Amino acid sequence: MNTEPPTGDDLQRMLVSMKQTVLDRAEDRRPAPRRRGGRAGIVIGVIALLGLGATSGGVALGMIPQPFTASAPAPTPSPSEPVAPSTPESAPVQETPDPVPTPTSVVRAGTLPTDCRQLVPASEYDRLFGGTPLTDPSGSEAGSDGDGPPVDLSCIWRDPRADVSGLSVSLGSDTAEVIADHEALLVRSGYTCADSGAGRLCRMTVAEQAYPVDTTLTYYSEGSTWLIVRQTNFPTNGLLSAIQQQVWG
Repeated sequence: MNTEPPTGDDLQRMLVSMKQTVLDRAEDRRPAPRRRGGRAGIVIGVIALLGLGATSGGVALGMIPQPFTASAPAPTPSPSEPVAPSTPESAPVQETPDPVPTPTSVVRAGTLPTDCRQLVPASEYDRLFGGTPLTDPSGSEAGSDGDGPPVDLSCIWRDPRADVSGLSVSLGSDTAEVIADHEALLVRSGYTCADSGAGRLCRMTVAEQAYPVDTTLTYYSEGSTWLIVRQTNFPTNGLLSAIQQQVWG
């Protein structure tokens, strides 16, 4: 026995046959006036059945099995927004350490030599002065010209045949106030001064009047000791650093 419900043209023919049967029965059995409401209900039911259409009518009569109820589509997840990182309440405070001060040069105490040959290291003497004679190996106290601190030791290298060519170094020591006043005097005279390590360095170059040569004067002071080098047509290389090594160590 075929239990499959009719479909397609078979379903349409079955619905037309049922419609005709219902109409014939309604015509043969005319209800009493009191049952007119029931017949109207039957007519309305037939019209509603015809309006359902082939597939809907079959479902309404129970001939076509009803489909399973479709499940609701799963909600589409909305894109999640990135979560901002939270800062712990107890987060440590970042501190920038204070810069470490660079240590300044230490002022050295100078020691005056008692011999002009000890003014520079022995290994540097011939290179710096060559064959130029030293007028007084023990040096001399040049005193003061009244414009600066007193000189404790004066050394002169000069060829007796030369008129102006030569080199001299004068050294002394005094209080910081006297040395500062002497530097101020040098600046007024035309020297250019600047810091040099822990000391002060001043220089000036002047032209000789009688000869076409220059005289260069170099002044250096550190602590309570000072020196001045006067060079006329007498070039040297590293003389000041050699004297600093001997006097200030």
